[in-house]
Amino acid sequence: MKLHQLDLNLLLAFDALMTARNVTRAAELLYISQPAMSHALNRLRQFFDDPLLVRTPQGMLPSPRAEKLHAGVRQALQLLEQQLSDEEAFDPASSTRRFVISTTDYVECVLIPPLIGLLRQQAPGIQVEILILRDQLPERELASGSIDLVLGFDEYMSVPPHLSRETWLTEPLVGVVRADHPAVGNALSLEALITMPHVFHSPLGTRDAIVDQFLAAQGLSRTISVNSQSYMSAAAIVSRSDQLLVLPQRVARMLASGWPLRIVTLPAQMPAYHLNCVWHPLYERQPAQCWLREQMHGLANELRD
Repeated sequence: MKLHQLDLNLLLAFDALMTARNVTRAAELLYISQPAMSHALNRLRQFFDDPLLVRTPQGMLPSPRAEKLHAGVRQALQLLEQQLSDEEAFDPASSTRRFVISTTDYVECVLIPPLIGLLRQQAPGIQVEILILRDQLPERELASGSIDLVLGFDEYMSVPPHLSRETWLTEPLVGVVRADHPAVGNALSLEALITMPHVFHSPLGTRDAIVDQFLAAQGLSRTISVNSQSYMSAAAIVSRSDQLLVLPQRVARMLASGWPLRIVTLPAQMPAYHLNCVWHPLYERQPAQCWLREQMHGLANELRD
């Protein structure tokens, strides 16, 4: 007897018949007609060469072969149903899952603090590990699931088309100077921008920023006198010098609230950053990761609003 010779739908019919011990009720369990269930029973009898269920004054009684078969068939159907059912729901309130996010110091400053506050209220057992995003997108780690999400500006990372991506924020750029800078008012012209010495914040250690790309397209360039990989060190340098730091507006506000710094407006034609969330489509519908994306996207929307 070969399994490939059996219509596996007949196993569902067999289970229903053994459960109901009645052709009509078994048909109702599977939402098929009574004649269709009778036909299924006849095919089962032919395949197993056994009467399986016999009509008696006490109802349909199973044969010894049917009794023996049913235990295995029921177990196999239950296992198959478990494997084909939706993934187990994610309960953030009781979860102890550890999420790994690869991102930049911008996200660490802007999105991670409110995320931790949200987790404290809704999911106190969840842990978050932050890995600093470098100049290479961690595709292998996304595919393996060792990194859940990557958040970064699209100007700094190239996202291949097979990965899932959403733009969550558009971040304008502003300038930051020391509070008592004698030569800078509330706004900078393009000429003043390229004349001033700059502190360049580059967590990736590169010099290919959108500001420089924008200037190069117009045949211009700026003078970068200091390269810093930390917002804090860049702010400290600017607070004690006559240099300019160009950075995302939300981070500038945070730094200006704690350092003797002043925010200045840049020329209107200056480009903006676009913050993207990237994940692997293998985990598109994983309940835990879906929940994390929804929470972080909601926090990004609150910032945007």
